[in-house]
Amino acid sequence: MQLWCVGAVLLGSPAMAQEDDEDVQYSPRMSIDFDVVSVEGSLGATPGGAQDIRFFRDRVADGEVPLPQVFTPEGLFSEHDLPLAEEQRCPRLLCTNAKATDAVLPAQPDVQFMGLVGFTSGLDPDFQRAPLNLVAVIDKSCSMSGEPIETVKAALQAVTHQLRPDDQLSIVLYGSTTHVHLPPSTASNGRKLRDAIADIAIDGSTNMEAGLTLGFDLARRTRRGFDGTSRVMLFTDERPNTGRTDAGSFMGLAHDASVDSIGMTTVGVGVQFGAELAQKVSSVRGGNLFFFSDHADLREQIHSDFDLWVTELAYDLELTVRPAPGLSIAGVYGVPGSLVQWTDDGALQLQVATIFPSKSRGGIAVAFAADDARGKRLRPGDALGRVTLGYEARDGAGDPVTHQLRWSQPSRADVGLSRVIALVDEATTLKKATALHHQSNDQEGAYQLVHALLGRLQSSRDGALEPERDLVRQLDATLARLAGRAGEAPALTTQLDPVTGLPGR
Repeated sequence: MQLWCVGAVLLGSPAMAQEDDEDVQYSPRMSIDFDVVSVEGSLGATPGGAQDIRFFRDRVADGEVPLPQVFTPEGLFSEHDLPLAEEQRCPRLLCTNAKATDAVLPAQPDVQFMGLVGFTSGLDPDFQRAPLNLVAVIDKSCSMSGEPIETVKAALQAVTHQLRPDDQLSIVLYGSTTHVHLPPSTASNGRKLRDAIADIAIDGSTNMEAGLTLGFDLARRTRRGFDGTSRVMLFTDERPNTGRTDAGSFMGLAHDASVDSIGMTTVGVGVQFGAELAQKVSSVRGGNLFFFSDHADLREQIHSDFDLWVTELAYDLELTVRPAPGLSIAGVYGVPGSLVQWTDDGALQLQVATIFPSKSRGGIAVAFAADDARGKRLRPGDALGRVTLGYEARDGAGDPVTHQLRWSQPSRADVGLSRVIALVDEATTLKKATALHHQSNDQEGAYQLVHALLGRLQSSRDGALEPERDLVRQLDATLARLAGRAGEAPALTTQLDPVTGLPGR
């Protein structure tokens, strides 16, 4: 089956008309307990790269229809807990599980099943991270004036409160010129750190390449003799306009640094933040990406999750999904589309550079379509495919494992499987709707898609989806205005399943 990629969502070919098959039976829906209790004392794990869709949410809240490429399904997944039934607490740094069930995606009508490969960690939530050699690389260009640079200063002040006596912080500034603003300083020099942050001033253009080059060089020099980990933290609105501005140059810098065991966290700020370049840089080994526009939200997350941002669990996770006869893979969600490759026999292969600890359990979702009668005659309990994966854990462990994906009924414990179907529905619908708006100027079509999605989300009893209901409700109002439908009474346009909020079969 020919496949095409839109942003980070890999979609199947346009749906083909399927003949009715009276032998096809679907598993009955079960009542799902969305208040499932997590395994006590456990952490989750999530792939590196984009860790949120805050930029997309921020633009929607301001009454805009964002470009489809700034919505990252992997970022959406990272904002949610995706628990699968677990018999016991994970005994290793990284554990994996896999389950599947039937699914309906209005934006991909050929999809019939959804599998979720879930990640958990046995790392103690109260773990003591390694000493940190942190180099903050700050964009001080004119585009950062006002709220963006104040957000960065607030972030740096919050970071200083998370530093421990054996940590050290350096600051590199770049604009028209690039220089070391603060040489390596320990947390005990609190006043020196605060004064250096307060003294950051706006000046010049945006030569990100020069800033990162100096930042990585400083990280290499300062890590010598330092007993701990080293990381560059880039703060930018990502509008490079001098030096080399192509993604390849930044990818090369980040990749070379990762070979030297120097990770990179990208923190995007400002209303002009462009996520594409940062996503590419952050997808290398040791890379992750966040966006903030609100000081309070930023300070709260740094206080809560900073140690998770700078701790790596595993590297080079290689995953292969081989569909059962009669099925094909129609999409993969939760990793950038550029990471996905396909074999001649229709298997999916991907490599995730880094897995980070998280307070939420993460995962990668795979959608399946029935290609012939064999796929259409599958029954609950039948195999949908086989998942094989291996990785290099931080502690050296990580033997390859194989999971058999079988069609199972939704259960009270598999909240993540039901939740991920709703999130994939959101991701595929919003990608399609924003593309209709920007590429086809089809405001009515975009509105109809988003309005129907809102109905599905409103029918769900999953309290964790409330941020998604708010997001889609705001976008629905904007598109209603653009389509000339402002003020119309809201109405559900599809018959919905009362448990999942998805269209009934």
